Amino acid sequence: MKRFLFLVFIIALALDGSGRSYYNTVDNGFGGLFPHPGMQMKGRYKAISGDVLVEENASMGNAVTIDTMMITARSYRYQLRLANLNNKQGKTRSIKNPFTGANTTITSPQWGLIFNSDESGNYCAVVMSCDNSTPYDDITDRRTMQVTLVQRTEGEVQELARVTLDRGVAMEDGFNNLSVDVDGSSVNVAIGKDELQQVIEATVPRAAGPVQVGYLVGPGSRVALERAVLTTGDAMAATGSIATSAPCWTRERLDSLFATSTDPNEGYWRYLDRDMQDEWLLMGGRYTLALVATAGGYDILYIDGGRVNRSMWKMGMVKGHMTKTSFTGNYDLDWIDATMEPLGDEDAWATIENGVILTLNYPLYKSQVRYSRVLSPGQ
Repeated sequence: MKRFLFLVFIIALALDGSGRSYYNTVDNGFGGLFPHPGMQMKGRYKAISGDVLVEENASMGNAVTIDTMMITARSYRYQLRLANLNNKQGKTRSIKNPFTGANTTITSPQWGLIFNSDESGNYCAVVMSCDNSTPYDDITDRRTMQVTLVQRTEGEVQELARVTLDRGVAMEDGFNNLSVDVDGSSVNVAIGKDELQQVIEATVPRAAGPVQVGYLVGPGSRVALERAVLTTGDAMAATGSIATSAPCWTRERLDSLFATSTDPNEGYWRYLDRDMQDEWLLMGGRYTLALVATAGGYDILYIDGGRVNRSMWKMGMVKGHMTKTSFTGNYDLDWIDATMEPLGDEDAWATIENGVILTLNYPLYKSQVRYSRVLSPGQ
């Protein structure tokens, strides 16, 4: 099972603006997305298979699964990791029209993310579909993905924005990460196979009351969902006791602190090397970090070097915490990954050797990353 499965779940009747996260994975039976095991409806089948939730839609209309969680917060982020197992290029699906009895061939099945769903059945959706430019010409054929932002109001669907991608996403039946950030009427959509890239920015009216989120399975699609994470709060970057938002450290403040510090570990640390299992854990960047002493250990601050979600990370944001243990030079480690979520490894730990090598160990993912001490980020 890859890194993308989390181990901590917070269940509530509603998520407000206090900054909390709600996870749906195989570890909690996909929570509010799958309340009734063995669910089967006409033209639609849903089941947990291994570490994913699989839903197949053999009907003519979109199958929409809405999470039972109600959202009252102004700002929230909803992230899915999902794949369309019926998206192999060159393959088609045949569905019988219940009104005419004729078969309809589906060549570009759709799947995606639902957000801002209200009690009237109105919602917004980020819909994905793939197609080939010239399917029967191996030389000129080019496969692309269309990502479309739509709004459904009183049964009518309006397209708000569309982008065509030819790289950075899984074009067939592989998994993609899909994310939507909502702040009032402001919406940002990001997608990527290995790292998120922002693709759509739009203004979308939102219902005054609570809203819900979920996923969409278009006609002929068979969607596998590995995880769904809903994060709420004013900053959307606060989860548990770790907050990445509102950087309080500037380069000048850090330089001034380190110039007079007597703590041998306070200062800047730059990426040195790694020993990682890429099938379990992926690098978010070759970071430069700063350690700032606290009463119980050190805050780890982001300085630069991010690659995944680079635009979201600002100098001075908290990247993690190191808490002192009874062993000199050894610390319990809390780490925030590139998607601004806790890593989910309770056994993570860090060591500092001779004040020059910082090692971050992630035993659950059989990986470690080392950093070397530098006088300043520019050196």
